[in-house]
Amino acid sequence: MPTIDPQPTDDTSQDTKQLIAKAMKKVLGSLVRLLLRQGIDYGAVQEWLKQAFVEETRKELERRGEKVTLSRISVISGVHRKDVKRLSEIQEQETPRNERSSITSRLVSLWLGDSQYLNEQGQPKCLSRSGEDSFDALVESVSKDVRPRTILDDWLQRGLISGNDQQGYELNAQALYPSEDQATKVAFFARNTADHIAACEHNLRGESSPFPERSVFYNHLSKDSVDELQQLASEQGQALLIRLNKRAQELARQDDAQGGGDHRFILGTYFYREQERKDDA
Repeated sequence: MPTIDPQPTDDTSQDTKQLIAKAMKKVLGSLVRLLLRQGIDYGAVQEWLKQAFVEETRKELERRGEKVTLSRISVISGVHRKDVKRLSEIQEQETPRNERSSITSRLVSLWLGDSQYLNEQGQPKCLSRSGEDSFDALVESVSKDVRPRTILDDWLQRGLISGNDQQGYELNAQALYPSEDQATKVAFFARNTADHIAACEHNLRGESSPFPERSVFYNHLSKDSVDELQQLASEQGQALLIRLNKRAQELARQDDAQGGGDHRFILGTYFYREQERKDDA
């Protein structure tokens, strides 16, 4: 199967580079807007770019089974050799750390998708405080390090659940979009954006099995029309995620029973809107 070399040399590849350059200007515009609004200037980003080029070049050489040297990384990435050496030493000193999904996300995922916590209609059960298939049991199935009472009080305060010990506790529909602390929001932003770009890059390489990557776009609409479409997108997106989550829970149990697997996936939905400017017309 033909592959696309990361160092294009022919005329067609040069055309592709020009197309990518034009696309990157648009993508980077949104990222720069985010950075400016957070008070982050070009100097900081320049250092991050160097580090990213060094790290990704190293990964690409390893993937291709080539010898990894500072000079080779410098030549391919365009980063000066002394910076490659410095950044490589920094990366070696850093302690690897795998990001873990927040306990809230994992609990919500189970409550929405595990048949143990669903009623006959496939909707989240009203859970008792303790006992079998209870709120305490749900929390303890995910973590033994956090007291169920701590999660319960936090969720009640944030409005993710409602109820009491006598009547039981119900999961609110809005729990699918939990309002987390800023650190968690940024972590989700990093994961979701990185994986979305990775899916696009996979498709741009012309792989035989492209990932689903679709969107619907309309302009010249009224505010009321976009309000309605946003509500519809929210409802349909939530239904899709819940359906997929249920099936993923079933397959996860099946795979665990067979020794587990080594693959992951992510599916996301997004909706963006803005008022058009005159120069957009």
